[in-house]
Amino acid sequence: MCKEQYLVAGAEEGELGNAWMEKVLQLHNIIQLHHGLMMVGPSGSGKSSAWRILLAALERFDQVEGRAHVIDPKAMSKEELYGSLDPNTREWKDGLFTHILRKIIGNVRGEINKRNWIIFDGDVDPEWVENLNSVLDNNKLLTLPNGERLSIPSNVRIMFEVQDLKFATLATVSRCGMVWFSEDILTPEMIMHNYLQKLRHVTLEEVDEDVKVVTSSGATATGSLAIQTEIAAILSQHLTVDGLVNHALEHAASLDHIMDFTRLRALGSLFSMLNQAARNVLNYNNNHIDFPMSPERMERYISKCLVQSLLWSFTGDARIRLREEMGRFIQSSTTIPLPDSSANILDYEVSLDGEWVPWSTKVPVMEVETHKVGAPDVVVPTVDTVRHEALLYTWLADHKPMGNLQSVLYGSINCLSYVSLFFQCSVALLDLERP
Repeated sequence: MCKEQYLVAGAEEGELGNAWMEKVLQLHNIIQLHHGLMMVGPSGSGKSSAWRILLAALERFDQVEGRAHVIDPKAMSKEELYGSLDPNTREWKDGLFTHILRKIIGNVRGEINKRNWIIFDGDVDPEWVENLNSVLDNNKLLTLPNGERLSIPSNVRIMFEVQDLKFATLATVSRCGMVWFSEDILTPEMIMHNYLQKLRHVTLEEVDEDVKVVTSSGATATGSLAIQTEIAAILSQHLTVDGLVNHALEHAASLDHIMDFTRLRALGSLFSMLNQAARNVLNYNNNHIDFPMSPERMERYISKCLVQSLLWSFTGDARIRLREEMGRFIQSSTTIPLPDSSANILDYEVSLDGEWVPWSTKVPVMEVETHKVGAPDVVVPTVDTVRHEALLYTWLADHKPMGNLQSVLYGSINCLSYVSLFFQCSVALLDLERP
């Protein structure tokens, strides 16, 4: 299962991914003993990947379908989670958790014969988790405010995916099994290996449609995968333990960030930007079938895009001074051709010819009428707005959540400009998606 999903899982002690695989086995053992368990560890330690791969492996092993119901308990009120009783009509309305539980007990579609895991992905807060104490102990009963009691079937597991137990009570913790995921379980090398494998074997979704139009039948994805394999080969020399990306990641972790810095989030942002660079190459080749991008030109373009992506993804949420420091660190750590040493790399973008082009050349000239100067919907383009608009469009095209946008742009653009740019990019994206 791990190979099919391009995950790194070493079977022998000392192999890359062996520590994570041990956690998957521990999770399996705990599930056999407890119907309630907690996976505790910082974000990016492999908790979600562990239960997902275990559920898929168990389904393949014993041919019992596995269903995961993921709930964010902090995104809703207690009534929305468990249900509410109307004080006037005495009518009961199920919440999300009780609805899922009742659907399993009802067995309308054979749910009682499936493996059902209900995962609470969020902080364990006594405000909502205390209601589950009777569910987590041997009684396995959920008592509702209307007096109804729901018994938990034997095929249901209640799981908590949390960062810490800071707010958990002893009554809840003592009823659950526990699996601890430390920060070093998932190493940057494993994450980078996973990305390169996906880049080699999984076509980028937006390009597939274009390829199907321009290629002959039977070879729809072959062309794009061949190009993506070339791009992966260019990036692989930098995505190693001693490569540029790992050194830049360690340096970025030592800097002050406005938001909490996590390696997984930083690498995820980097990969999104690299995916956009790969899409640009694929789209160029689709539009120039007779004269595709040459390997030398592709290497120039992808290598320089990597440098630009490193700056934005690793220090986009830092102050300008720290981003300039990161630029100087990259200049001293790589042989990739960069702008003049006195220039700020952030003031340049990479053209499809593989050359550094100043952002100032892309700032449009705008004439604002005198009576519209104070209008709230007027945004005067500058170097900052142009490059941030390009960055926002990259995330929107990759369908990334708002959290990633905020983490990259927090230290580099004020709130008003951020909202204006996001609106402009959203409108532009909708225009592109319209037939």
